[in-house]
Amino acid sequence: MIDARKNKVAIRLLLGLLFGMAVIGSLALSGCGSGDDATTDTTTDETDTSSAASSSTDTQSSSSTATTEPTTTAEPGTSSTATGNGGEPTGPQVSVYYGVEASSDCGEVRPYARRLVNDFEVYRQTFQQLVAGPSASETADGASSMFSSMTADVVKSAILTDGLLTVDMTDLRPLIPNASTSCGSEALLAQLNSTAFQFAEVERTRYLLDGSCQDFASWLQRECFDTDRSGRQIDVTTNERASGAGCTPATTETLPPGRWFGYITDAQPEQLTFDLACWFDGAAAAAAAAEDGEESPPPNDYYIRNDSSRLRVHVVESGIDVVWLPDPGDPATSTTTTYESWLVDRRSRTVEPGVWITTTDDSHVVKIEEQYVP
Repeated sequence: MIDARKNKVAIRLLLGLLFGMAVIGSLALSGCGSGDDATTDTTTDETDTSSAASSSTDTQSSSSTATTEPTTTAEPGTSSTATGNGGEPTGPQVSVYYGVEASSDCGEVRPYARRLVNDFEVYRQTFQQLVAGPSASETADGASSMFSSMTADVVKSAILTDGLLTVDMTDLRPLIPNASTSCGSEALLAQLNSTAFQFAEVERTRYLLDGSCQDFASWLQRECFDTDRSGRQIDVTTNERASGAGCTPATTETLPPGRWFGYITDAQPEQLTFDLACWFDGAAAAAAAAEDGEESPPPNDYYIRNDSSRLRVHVVESGIDVVWLPDPGDPATSTTTTYESWLVDRRSRTVEPGVWITTTDDSHVVKIEEQYVP
């Protein structure tokens, strides 16, 4: 009996042990399942975070576009070619001056606002806006001008030197034939000068046609002149009446931008040495010749003055053309060749004609033209 009881106890202990092991195993399995779920949740959270970052990037991109500086609306008649701000003008605001249609005063003008493309070459840009003429709405508002879309591209340069603003334009006489009348010239000068004198640093103005002060003045039936702020017209010196950009440059080492007459004393593949001279024609030639005690008016209506010994060395741009005279005494031989070929040909010449050189902002020579003289 005792042995039977012992066996029953042993069996119960064994069953209890097995049950306990089963419970522990079940708990262990449950714990493993819980760990997998946590890993899955973590992965899900990381995916959500990535999506949120993507959403944030999109939002920032959208916000950046939305906060771009607003474009500036160009004033009537303003060129739309610009840099920055979506292609709209970003330069300073200036005024151009046009006549008043209803006024009996030929010199009365009224300002109209313009926004420049940028702050580079402000004087030149301003005059480009002026010569483009009034817009349709400004004309409807009573603006009057001889400038129009036909004259929009005539401004070649506008350079301020020691208070003198010199504006060079292509020959627009065929485009504005009535400027030579008394009222026409008054209106033209009023619009040009009012536009120029809005800049406090401008003390005097001078206008050229293809580099000639005399041509502009003759168009208005006058002699070459400057105009000061009071409206007084001042006769310029004879040398300042020379053709092209003249012969009294503001700089000494090299010539500023312009078309200059003179003589090439030495020419190399990358540079030349230039002796600046004064070329006069018409009334200016007669005046210069008279001052020098020469026959006046001079034969063939031109006169050359070369009373300076200063030589200037200029860089020659690569690949430029030369308009030259194989026979300096025959203008019919004029032809265009390369600078390199011209260097070779000129070595065998016995006569060196005068030339016109065209210089850029950096004083480089970009064109050479030989001048025929009878």
